[in-house]
Amino acid sequence: MSCTNSEIEDDEPQSKTQPSLWKPHITHMEFKAKKKVNPDELKVIKRAYTLNKTAIDQGIKLIQAVNYNNTQEVEKLLDSGVDPNSNDRELRSALHIAVSKGYADIVELLLNYGADPNKRDVIQNTPLHLAVCLPNLAVITKLINAKADVRSINLHGRNPLELASSKLTILQRGWREGAIEMVKLRSEIRQVIDLLFSLFTRGLDQVDKLNTSDLQLMKLSLDTKKPEELDDDMSKLLSDIEKFKIA
Repeated sequence: MSCTNSEIEDDEPQSKTQPSLWKPHITHMEFKAKKKVNPDELKVIKRAYTLNKTAIDQGIKLIQAVNYNNTQEVEKLLDSGVDPNSNDRELRSALHIAVSKGYADIVELLLNYGADPNKRDVIQNTPLHLAVCLPNLAVITKLINAKADVRSINLHGRNPLELASSKLTILQRGWREGAIEMVKLRSEIRQVIDLLFSLFTRGLDQVDKLNTSDLQLMKLSLDTKKPEELDDDMSKLLSDIEKFKIA
């Protein structure tokens, strides 16, 4: 609710010749406040501000170095003590950015310096969510070996495994609509199988693991299968993934 004029102005406006006591009063209060500041406390405040600003500036440099795939500069900054979990305005960490660009060497470097593989951005995506969308198996493996959570849910209620399911669903739809050729289909299915194999074997508890021998057999037989058999394989994979959806 907006203020009315009567709520803003004084009940009895001062005459133009009457001196105002407001500004001198504020000045006096400011003067008294400044006199009460302990010099030592002021030094501590200034030092904290300087350190915080420096940390932010160095974090920005790290993000930029990662963005440009400057491995040498990234290592130099990390060696100097820059926080490996530095992030941008969207809360994307240096690791998020390295993963999204497929920079496996920088991903490994950041993880070695303590970057959090489960850090979330503004929409709650972890680096693993991004890695699955590419997909980049080398990066996915590094993240899972660093204890990335396969069951981590983003703002849309999806975990990395379900993102792999979405990729497979799109692939199957494209195949049925005639938008994907057989050679490309086999290549794409092979990538999905490798992705699922990595997620299933490293990211899930033993009791949750799929029979990975089925995945290996499916991959080995891709080149000899008929179109309808490939479609059946995709349906089976989607069914297997469904078992691991989180309620």
